[in-house]
Amino acid sequence: MQNMILTIVGVPVFVSELPSGDLKVWHPFNKQVRSLVEPMCRGRGRWHPGYTNWVIFSKFKYEIVADLRALAEVERG
Repeated sequence: MQNMILTIVGVPVFVSELPSGDLKVWHPFNKQVRSLVEPMCRGRGRWHPGYTNWVIFSKFKYEIVADLRALAEVERG
């Protein structure tokens, strides 16, 4: 999987695969983006407070990517 940057409500959301096969999801602090991204990630990964990003378990990575892409597509209209 390649690293990607998706734009959600005008804010970049960075998605990249970790060496473990898990997925990292990070975005700059933004309450609106957080309210959209956090519910998708909760239950499919864990919050990593040291890096302020979500680590998505590998078995959910394709679901999360699809959900984030769909969210970014809605914005593009």
